Amino acid sequence: MNYKKKYLGISALIITSMVAFFLGCLFAKRHDAGKITIGDDKISNLILNDPNAWINPYSASSPIHREFDEFKTWMLNNRKLATLSDSTSPSHLLKLSGQLQAKGVPRLPTDLLEQRLSSVSKILSSLDTHLCSSLIKGGFSTTDFMVQASSTMEAFSDEEAKAWFLVNKAAIEAQLDGSPLIVLSTEDAARGILEIAKSMYGPQSRTFISGLAGLKTANDEDTCTIVKILYAKGNALPEPYRGYMARWLLTGTEGNEKL
Repeated sequence: MNYKKKYLGISALIITSMVAFFLGCLFAKRHDAGKITIGDDKISNLILNDPNAWINPYSASSPIHREFDEFKTWMLNNRKLATLSDSTSPSHLLKLSGQLQAKGVPRLPTDLLEQRLSSVSKILSSLDTHLCSSLIKGGFSTTDFMVQASSTMEAFSDEEAKAWFLVNKAAIEAQLDGSPLIVLSTEDAARGILEIAKSMYGPQSRTFISGLAGLKTANDEDTCTIVKILYAKGNALPEPYRGYMARWLLTGTEGNEKL
């Protein structure tokens, strides 16, 4: 009991004291969601105005290649999306879809967020330390993510590939439909972190807590280590803690309680 009280107090203190930092920049990637920087031939081909010229960036033999094509067709034929768009050009619709998806994630049910948590946990090993750390520190690059994650995503099973675009579509639809925001309380976020700390050996747990508290000044390598723990350990938690971590890590400022 003393152990639990000790770490609950530590975790709650960390969440409370760090909340401004996390909510301010943990999801800075949300600010550039939908903004695709031209810098790679594969990515450039994705946003050409001619839909027939869009080159699928994934290997033709991979399940995610097929799911990408289906998502593209869904997006280009989505009447609700077209109604909001100033242009029917694929590049405009792609940008708009990215913006709607980012805004719609905090509206998603927990089971879909858990699917995305599982996918990102698997992708993390293919990201360099800077991009990995940007998942918390901000400055996330969509282009770099697509380039670095492509090999892992091409290894997705049929189910994993389908789940990736299912979440994308669901987030877009949630925003289009005006589904209500679901906000995670600070207390539940603390409980999720507590469960991660409790799942680790004593010294590892203390190192994790210390690292989490020091993220504001940590280098990319140390930050990436914490990111991997949060995603991997969070994804392995029992319910409802897995859902808490999925919502905390993936939904940005709108999905987390403001103090």
